[in-house]
Amino acid sequence: MHPPRGALGRAHQGCLLSAGIEINDEELARFVEHVDKDNNGIITFEEWRDFLLLYPNEATIENIYHHWERVCLVDIGEQAAIPEGISKHVNASKYLIAGGIAGAASRTATAPLDRLKVIMQVQTTRTSVMHAIKDIWTKGGMLGFFRGNGLNVVKVAPESAIRFYAYEMLKEYIMKRKGENKSEVGASERLIAGGLAGAVAQTAIYPIELVKTRLQTYSGEVGYVPRIGQLSRDILVHEGPRAFYRGLVPSLLGIVPYAGIDLAVYETLKDVSKTYILKDSDPGPLVQLGCGTVSGALGATCVYPLQVIRTRLQAQQANSESAYRGMSDVFWRTLHHEGVSGFYKGILPNLLKVVPAASITYLVYEAMKKNLSLD
Repeated sequence: MHPPRGALGRAHQGCLLSAGIEINDEELARFVEHVDKDNNGIITFEEWRDFLLLYPNEATIENIYHHWERVCLVDIGEQAAIPEGISKHVNASKYLIAGGIAGAASRTATAPLDRLKVIMQVQTTRTSVMHAIKDIWTKGGMLGFFRGNGLNVVKVAPESAIRFYAYEMLKEYIMKRKGENKSEVGASERLIAGGLAGAVAQTAIYPIELVKTRLQTYSGEVGYVPRIGQLSRDILVHEGPRAFYRGLVPSLLGIVPYAGIDLAVYETLKDVSKTYILKDSDPGPLVQLGCGTVSGALGATCVYPLQVIRTRLQAQQANSESAYRGMSDVFWRTLHHEGVSGFYKGILPNLLKVVPAASITYLVYEAMKKNLSLD
């Protein structure tokens, strides 16, 4: 005769609590369901053994739970990255701080490549990487390569926080819609929740993104850089409040395809590495980092034309004579005058920053986790 599920749940929860892990009933149910293959509410010796065979570290209760919960963090600068599975029970605010500092460090280190990418994206004539580098150096010196980085760093924290809390709220809503009998949120539902949360965060911080692009593409007198406050006031006075959201539509359109491609490629690469390289052992953090870097780069490349359209809409004054009338106008004018290659201007510096950005994010994130006692 099997013991009741409630008693089992209290027993499992007691083991985790004694290991210093506070979780609620919902999280405990997901963990047990992950290990309990026949879904009878009991973890047998064989099920526990099979689960531990794939675990590469010391098999303590604490390590086992955190291994199941942890997901590799990869930030290549396209959008704020949030560790999956964090909640109020595992110091969510500390994880957000660690992720924010890691994102700020990686974006600062790769700021010259980001400025180079944006400069090339707005060029409607043929230009080379070396010509763009020379132009930035001539007009602004070494500091010219870091123009706009302050805003890029500032937006990391609010974007991460808004995206995280929107994601948590959307997950709760999905759980309620599914009913009490289905406690687990599926992959497709996580993708939808993540996409909507990303859209909410992107919309909230978009004015900062637009001002950053205007700052990076400003081409006034040599050596002069407008102040952020003055630049923002000029946009508001001369173009109106709607100007702060120019290019928002292509930016939002790229979120779900980017996340979908990223997720699909990541899972495929992880499975391939597990089968052919690791000989059925579980991928470690470095393998996950490599898979995440490649999948992120491929996802960003696939939606890159939307990024070029967004940047061109952001950079151009709404009241200028040659202003783009919208996303479709940018598309047809770019295709007519520059061909398909026009949609991939700046792709080289964008790809060059992927590996250093992901590596720096990972290293700083791991260091911050130790400093904040999250390991």
